[in-house]
Amino acid sequence: MLIDALTDDERALLAGICKVREFKAGEDIVTEGAPGESFLLIRKGRAEARKRVEGKTVGRLCEIRTGEFVGEMSFMTKAARSASIVALEDCEVLELVKADFDVLAGSNPALGMKFYKGVAEGLAARLAKSNEDLRNAVLYAMGSAV
Repeated sequence: MLIDALTDDERALLAGICKVREFKAGEDIVTEGAPGESFLLIRKGRAEARKRVEGKTVGRLCEIRTGEFVGEMSFMTKAARSASIVALEDCEVLELVKADFDVLAGSNPALGMKFYKGVAEGLAARLAKSNEDLRNAVLYAMGSAV
């Protein structure tokens, strides 16, 4: 998990700048296209990512479970939210605002490095899963075309 490498003191520092947010099943946690500069860690519950294509919402892209994070692209680049995240069940989410994190990481570079390393590892795992999903889709399509 993202914060596993942090010491108890580092976790406490990080928790001190996080806002706890609660969402009911069916509520938007993040809305595609909205501005955002925060990182969100699902502390409890399940959610799903949804993407709009040609003005229509596409079904579930992926499920996000307890311990997983979203919002890293906006957090790092200040870009608009790239997908909507909808609570599948009641969720408790930790929100970390970029400006607050930058101040903390500036005074505690080891914490910052561990955090970004955890984000990179999480993104690498997502990429590996996406590659496998793409491979399976291509193999399925090839089998169906034969």
